[in-house]
Amino acid sequence: MFRLSFVLFVSCLLTTEVVGGIMGSSRQVIDFTQPDQAAGLATWSNPKFLGCTKDGFGWDGEKRSSRDGWLETTPLSIGTNWRPTQNAGIRVKLQTNYPAIVPTGAHGKTFYAPTIYIRYSSDRVHWSDWQQTDMNEDPRAPGEVLYTTRLGVPRRASQSYRTKFQEWWRRDDIAWASDEDEFCRWLVKRNPAYFATERPFVGYVQFLLESSFKGGQRLTQFNADVTWSVSGMHVPAKSSTKEKRPRGWNFRGVESTSRQQD
Repeated sequence: MFRLSFVLFVSCLLTTEVVGGIMGSSRQVIDFTQPDQAAGLATWSNPKFLGCTKDGFGWDGEKRSSRDGWLETTPLSIGTNWRPTQNAGIRVKLQTNYPAIVPTGAHGKTFYAPTIYIRYSSDRVHWSDWQQTDMNEDPRAPGEVLYTTRLGVPRRASQSYRTKFQEWWRRDDIAWASDEDEFCRWLVKRNPAYFATERPFVGYVQFLLESSFKGGQRLTQFNADVTWSVSGMHVPAKSSTKEKRPRGWNFRGVESTSRQQD
């Protein structure tokens, strides 16, 4: 399940420029009690020993036994399809068929939940390293585990990309100078390996769950909310039909190690 919501605040600064801000959220929900749906949104290790049934993701066995494994979600697109974002806020909730947080003493608590990692990509082909999210008890829902983190790309890391983009949008033979999707397609035609070494923005995010799964204890639902924002400043397209609706970044890169002359 994928949901994209956005709020667009627009005001006219000049007749040739529109400014404002776009704020949105993208959601990925996986119902592990629906095996066919789950298989379309995630892959996992040891499918002979771990899998989804109407009871959720895990395996049937003695509670004192466990099996190490992982589960990886499909990439989730964020931002708009003409402008990607530089940062994102992450909130993940897991539902289980067992208590994921157990009190230990007067003030202590033990978490029986997978570790969740996240990575990002600009082109859905080349990815950052995995980084661990923070795991805490949800203050708004005691007893439930809440995973949070933020992703961000420093201005310095995107400077080369921005310089090339500013050069490109001055061209006379392009339909819409603010269309970064079109710019990225042009960029990889000239240099197929560009995004193999550069990750100038967050176009996609992906989650990895790792745990020692105990027999009979199952995950029932994965729910990730990703919030993001982009600048609304843009030059209107030559044709009004060229401007795209903000449905999520969908540029795809290429698998290549060759490098062409810029």
